[in-house]
Amino acid sequence: MQSENPHRLAGHSAKLSIISVNFGSAEKVLNLHQSIVKNPPSVPWELIIVDNPTKKGGDGEFLEQNFHLRQGFGGQVAKNSRVHVIKLAKNVGYGEGNNEGVKFAEGEFLAICNPDTEVLAGTFDKLLNVLKSRPATSLGINSKIGIAVPVLQTKDGKILENCREFPTIWSLIKRRLFRKNPFCQNPPSPLSQRGKIRETDWAQGSFWVMKKEVYENFAGFDPRFFLFMEDIDFCRRLKKVGLETVQVPDAIAIHSPNRLSGGFIGSAIFRKTFWIHLASAVKYFWKWRS
Repeated sequence: MQSENPHRLAGHSAKLSIISVNFGSAEKVLNLHQSIVKNPPSVPWELIIVDNPTKKGGDGEFLEQNFHLRQGFGGQVAKNSRVHVIKLAKNVGYGEGNNEGVKFAEGEFLAICNPDTEVLAGTFDKLLNVLKSRPATSLGINSKIGIAVPVLQTKDGKILENCREFPTIWSLIKRRLFRKNPFCQNPPSPLSQRGKIRETDWAQGSFWVMKKEVYENFAGFDPRFFLFMEDIDFCRRLKKVGLETVQVPDAIAIHSPNRLSGGFIGSAIFRKTFWIHLASAVKYFWKWRS
């Protein structure tokens, strides 16, 4: 059983814990927070911001000014009725950053949200309702939902594909070498599935909602993945035991179209993130080689 966190404000009880791991995107975190305040879930909520420090620095000061940062055990933790900031001493990566945030989470449900996401009216409630009800009409009477995700779109309304089939080595190579060739991209969901809750192999970890006990029962993100592939690995572990990842079509969230793993291989190889992605892919395919 998780012990009571000494930094938790007395009398504050959250049903939904929203985790956002920051790395040089403090202003985007503020936008995420503002969107939650504007379009809150109907249940009590908290926002837990895990700050991975950058070499340039500056985010810590920004967070101090906006969320009243104070000293804490092993790092620094902010006190606020709804917002808690965990300021890490070093950059532990995306997956491990979320793991740190979940240790602090009080809610029965978790929402894992990238700093560059924003919520609209009803986003959280529609996802929570699906997790609670597991609708037989959409997914079968014996369905068990592990993760529910929204439809992601840009601010100008362009739909972003955040649900895909599990990758193969060849599918990753094709996407990198022939990104502009439509025959080498994952096809969109068929028209017959549009507007319906649909199961997918995996969903991009930029916006998930799930029960905290599911996250904890699977020990969270695998720490061997510093960045990239940790979401695919987690969804694959869920599917292995019969838990589904589903997209809820009437739940909408805003997401930046710019991806760290994006870009043609010819230009991507000059970015550090390309080599991190490659290392994570090697670890992923080795882990699931059998």
